[in-house]
Amino acid sequence: MKYNFKKAGFILFLLITSALSAQDIDYVNVKVDYTRLPMHPLNAPSKNYQVIIIADYLQKIETGKAENLALKQKAENDYLAAMKEYDEKVKKAPAQHETELNVWFRLTPQQQAVMPKPVMPVIPPPVKTVVLEYVPEKVFNTDLLSSTVVKLEGYNRLPQSPVIIQINLSGFENEEPKMITKTEKQKNAAGQMADVSMVAYQFNYRHIFKVKILQPDGKYIMDELFTPSTQMNSFTTKTFATAEELQTFWNANKNSELAKVQEKVVTDNFNLFNELINNEYGFVKQSRYIPVAFVDEKTGYDDLKEALAFAKTGYGLIGDKNSFTQGEAELRKAIAKWEAALKESNVKNKKARVDEDVTEALLMNLSEVYIWINDFAKAQEYISKISSFKISMKEKGIVRGSEMFMLDQKKRMENNSGKN
Repeated sequence: MKYNFKKAGFILFLLITSALSAQDIDYVNVKVDYTRLPMHPLNAPSKNYQVIIIADYLQKIETGKAENLALKQKAENDYLAAMKEYDEKVKKAPAQHETELNVWFRLTPQQQAVMPKPVMPVIPPPVKTVVLEYVPEKVFNTDLLSSTVVKLEGYNRLPQSPVIIQINLSGFENEEPKMITKTEKQKNAAGQMADVSMVAYQFNYRHIFKVKILQPDGKYIMDELFTPSTQMNSFTTKTFATAEELQTFWNANKNSELAKVQEKVVTDNFNLFNELINNEYGFVKQSRYIPVAFVDEKTGYDDLKEALAFAKTGYGLIGDKNSFTQGEAELRKAIAKWEAALKESNVKNKKARVDEDVTEALLMNLSEVYIWINDFAKAQEYISKISSFKISMKEKGIVRGSEMFMLDQKKRMENNSGKN
């Protein structure tokens, strides 16, 4: 087939022309430090709180100690009774043996041939039942926990008219370990990776929290089991080649392994509880990084570069309530520039100053900026517009992030309307 150089050259020219005419869209990440409002604000006359942590499991430990002591005492009493019976049997054995011999010697030779000669019986001594030492679960310092692990953001840890947060620790629960088989990749004698069957112990565990939150007006806003703490977690030991090696490891390390698991489950539960109460009731300091799109061209886009400068200044101020008004004014300057440029949009003309790519960039900027000045209707309008474009996966992620943030902020603003 004859190659058409003229046609190929023309296609190359079109590709180069298209690339040159496309606008170079870039992004600048702008950080906004702000205080996230609670999803459900408290009706507290003050911004104070107190934390009370109660270890309900201490009674379980005392019960366990008492039961273990009772088992030890029973084992001792049973052993002493068995020893007494044993001593009696040992004392009676010689006389009993002599009586049996006398009877045997009176038998005829034919009878003796079919009946074995009595021998002195060997009476085994009793064996005391071994009661393993009671190992109580880990005891946590509730005073230390109360002062460190729970923090209601935006509130002071003071006793005057506080919100009371009470957490009852029910205690560690775990199932008996079961041996499992796991297939692992290991190098064989030839240095090649091969599947090897290994064994480990595995068990489920949990530590249930009961939580209460009491407002100063005496109203409980929470009085329930903390749901995440009721779910079972799974623990697996390290693996071994044989069951004997595994058992040896477990015998030597059982207590330390269980201690680590108990520490972890309580720490995890407190972390989850902290997230919950601060999402619902706290004033949490947050940072959001906003990708602001602009056209990275030397000429022709001074308005968008000015808008970027306004946006950087505005986003730097908008998160603080003391400078919100000033930040809003700067962002509105950026909005004016972006919306003016958007009027030039010509998505079908690749040579247009505001072509499809620039239009998408402007819509993305406007989608986010309106959220920060609390105009959620305009934010949704621009989110809907940009969603109709065939944008990249990266851009879809940015838009989706703006939409999720907008819905969350809108709900929080509505719930806090009229609150101090």
